[in-house]
Amino acid sequence: MGSKEENRGTLTTEQIADNVIGVLFAAQDTTASALTWILKYLHDYPNVLDIVKAEQIKIYQANDCGKKPLTWTQTRNMNATNKVMLESLRMASILPFTFREAVADVDYKGYLIPKGWKVMPLFRNIHHNAEFFQDPDKFNPSRFEVAPRPNTFLPFGNGVHACPGNELAKIEILVLIYHLVTNYRWDVIDSSDEVEYSPFAVPKRGLPAKIWRL
Repeated sequence: MGSKEENRGTLTTEQIADNVIGVLFAAQDTTASALTWILKYLHDYPNVLDIVKAEQIKIYQANDCGKKPLTWTQTRNMNATNKVMLESLRMASILPFTFREAVADVDYKGYLIPKGWKVMPLFRNIHHNAEFFQDPDKFNPSRFEVAPRPNTFLPFGNGVHACPGNELAKIEILVLIYHLVTNYRWDVIDSSDEVEYSPFAVPKRGLPAKIWRL
């Protein structure tokens, strides 16, 4: 909290509060929301859970039944789990939108967007567009066996303003899934596809669940 700015002045209370809020929203709330949806989808699609568990149990056994730590290389080779993570991010679209400014006049499908106007792309609309994703409302991790078209899959934004912590968030998700499926089982109570924003997309009424250690 005693960090210095370039002019050697200390941060004000308001600046400290802004930084704390930024960390909570950008580094914790979004990842927690994504993990909530992943738990729901793994519960709702037991065939997908079986595939993920098989992949993770192989890693668990290679690590002397969890006595050795998970390695970076192992997280890079979680192919099935990675596809589940990406499909969950597409389906849930945790980050609802972003703001951009038109740097020139743009004609979009007969509509003029004048230079200087603010534009708000809605990621959920992009991620659930049948032009980009076949059967967009169907949970199908195998769709990520082929890379999506450029600028159609934007769970962390895009360009120079994309989330700088996106790789860290992915690692956190993969590590948690590894520990979850190899050490626990869970049962979601009243699973629902309804969405509410608080401020990020989460299942309506939360995700009450019973969890048992294996």
